[in-house]
Amino acid sequence: MLPNFLCVGAQKAGTTTLYEILKQHPDIFLPKKIKETKFFVYEEKYQKGKGWYEKEFFSEWKDERAVGEVDPAMMFEEKSAQRIFETLGKNVKLIFIFRNPVTRAYSHYLMSQRKGFEELSFEEAMAKEKERLKNEPEKKYNFSYLSRGFYCEQVNRFLKLFPKENMLFLIFEDDFIKNRKSTFDNIQEFLGVKKAALDLEIRSNEASAPKSKALHELTRKKNPVRQAIGKLLPKSARRSIQKFLGGQNTEAVQNPKLDPRKEKELIQQYFINDIHQLEKIINRNLSSWYN
Repeated sequence: MLPNFLCVGAQKAGTTTLYEILKQHPDIFLPKKIKETKFFVYEEKYQKGKGWYEKEFFSEWKDERAVGEVDPAMMFEEKSAQRIFETLGKNVKLIFIFRNPVTRAYSHYLMSQRKGFEELSFEEAMAKEKERLKNEPEKKYNFSYLSRGFYCEQVNRFLKLFPKENMLFLIFEDDFIKNRKSTFDNIQEFLGVKKAALDLEIRSNEASAPKSKALHELTRKKNPVRQAIGKLLPKSARRSIQKFLGGQNTEAVQNPKLDPRKEKELIQQYFINDIHQLEKIINRNLSSWYN
């Protein structure tokens, strides 16, 4: 069974929590082994074909009515909409979650910083993003702080291929944070499943940082030890070891807050026109982002 719904993004807007909550529903099937298959994101995976995609990630399906996947990179990746259309057809249902683009970018930046990818300040990283992505296009998923927040272009790629009535547009701050119960009632109705009692208090992707910077760099960055292990162990074993060591080496941290005045300044500098266009597309008032 192939998916009949997808949550396509945005990143840092509650998609992991959405996945964990929907997994509880008896009539919703989501891949158990992995949240994000990256089938519609990475060319090398897409080329394996939809038969591989179905067998690899959905073979455990047991007649659940709603079958789906959650991956915030699908909204951002330019080719994903067309790949989804070609694989699943025009009637697949699509869930979008939008977050204030500056707070989304800041959360993304802090994650990159904690993982050891980012050494610039937040404002420097935003100012140099275009140049960095031009020089290192392979890092577009790491340094796309601004790019991921220009929602209109991303949504329009889907609107060219899929009917708007098959799209559910959610606002992270208003729907996911303030009105979670009614939002998940709406999601279940949108997916055509009966309302079930779900634990809505789940919190996923809590901020964390490595206890040992040396161990973090040993498992995350290129070095002779990683290269030697790479020659001895299969990829699946390497990932398991990396995941285990990463889990043992992390501790919860409190994210530093972005100055509200700076947030409003960056909204006006980069995003205000895109936000106004998005308001028209999804017919929602987003003034809490810019007032």
